[in-house]
Amino acid sequence: MKNLVVFFYIDALNPSFLNRDIMPFLSSLATKNHCHVLENVFGYSFTIQSCMLSGKYPDENNHWMPYFYCPEESPFLFKTLNMKTFSPLDRLQTLRYLTVRGCRRLFLKKGVQANNIPLCEIDKIALYPYYYMCELPFFLELGKLLEEKSQTTLTYIGPPKQRTNLHSTLFEHLRKSKHENEAIIVYHDTLDGLGHTFGPCSPRYLNYAKSLDSALSATYRKLTNSLGKHFTLLVFSDHGQSELKFQINILSELNKKGLKLGVDYICFVDATLALFWPEDDVAKEKILGALDKIGQGIVIDVDKRKKYHIEFKDDRYGEIIYVLKPGGTFVPNFFSPFGAMKGLHGYLPEGEVQKSFLLSNEKLSFHISHVKDVRNLLLNLFS
Repeated sequence: MKNLVVFFYIDALNPSFLNRDIMPFLSSLATKNHCHVLENVFGYSFTIQSCMLSGKYPDENNHWMPYFYCPEESPFLFKTLNMKTFSPLDRLQTLRYLTVRGCRRLFLKKGVQANNIPLCEIDKIALYPYYYMCELPFFLELGKLLEEKSQTTLTYIGPPKQRTNLHSTLFEHLRKSKHENEAIIVYHDTLDGLGHTFGPCSPRYLNYAKSLDSALSATYRKLTNSLGKHFTLLVFSDHGQSELKFQINILSELNKKGLKLGVDYICFVDATLALFWPEDDVAKEKILGALDKIGQGIVIDVDKRKKYHIEFKDDRYGEIIYVLKPGGTFVPNFFSPFGAMKGLHGYLPEGEVQKSFLLSNEKLSFHISHVKDVRNLLLNLFS
């Protein structure tokens, strides 16, 4: 008898949507079975996926952000763009954006898509050559471990190769699959994109959540009709999203303090957190003073780095780490330079918007309380 686990990963589903009015099927799963609210890690989906697939915290698997300070590993393209002949582009944001994006698309086919890094510091930044879950080294490691321990095949359906017709692809795969033991991860990221573009309270986000619930319900019925009780359904979301409340131009604020980017410090500004590498102690104190004056975020000090398991052996992820309060964003940032996203995440993991959850169609014998437990859960289901 085939042993099958179907793991639906929904990126950016707010837990508050698990009610009968919006998502009746998932609400029913949460009521009839166990809804596991999971402790999360501090970071974005890249961090969460690395954690859940490796079963380790960020400072154990050395993956936190998909970009990091490492001049010696910075791509040759970035070193070229840092040449003085390109430096005037830093004053022309649109032209810089188009230049970096065009060069990256031409020469860097895979990996992180950070298009707005200032050219005066771009050669100091390294980017991982992978981004999606199926590309992470931990996905391959988990697949090998499942194969070795229980002759189980790990299959992935989703981006970057496919974003539509995921459920029909699932059934087409099952029709052809000859594997006796198989774990299939079906990754939905459309909701995340809709939340960023229109906001998590928008009709577009709400309507898609409803249609996704209907699709999951239909898929569950079809699986039940064809397989009976001989499968496990898991529905997971890594985080929700917060509606935009305020925005900050962090580079402008530091410029007011007389701090010059590329001279006094370099930084990487993401949507809700910023990493800084000061040139010296004087610049460091000025940056900390400016961040304190802004008063809309928190500096991750030594104790908090230990608490959130981002206590790395070097400063590749910043000598200063600053995260905004829920609802805030940096504009411009190095992923979305021309305007604020309307839905945000990546705040401290205690916040409601950062909650992760796992639903199942049956009671799980393996205790799961943290996103890093997902790896061992999958191993346990085939033990």
